Amino acid sequence: MRMTLIILSTFLSFIGCLTDSSEKLLEPKAVSATIIKGAIFEGRTITFSVVCEIPEPCWRFAGFSTSTSGQSITTVIFAQRMTNDPCLQVLSSIEAPVTSVVPSSGVYTFRFWQYNGETLDTTLTIP
Repeated sequence: MRMTLIILSTFLSFIGCLTDSSEKLLEPKAVSATIIKGAIFEGRTITFSVVCEIPEPCWRFAGFSTSTSGQSITTVIFAQRMTNDPCLQVLSSIEAPVTSVVPSSGVYTFRFWQYNGETLDTTLTIP
């Protein structure tokens, strides 16, 4: 009987750990921009192709958030782990499409968040 209780409590603890860790693993996380590969202009809409560092190849692009201050547009890119299965523990990268719409013509600075608290920047003149 005592052995049954030990096995049952161990099993329940294990299940509890699986639930907690899977929820944390699958939450989107901010990822560091490393390269701006290019930009496509369509009127006042700019679509950037940004390469970001991810902790392992099981992560995928999950979206982005943008904040604007005058002529400066800062973007944070998010990725999330797509599986709880084991994954190679090697740094990898993803390419993220980031779209920004500017309100008028002018010179704009686009900033992409990086892990070290800095940003990867580019300045564009929008006709």
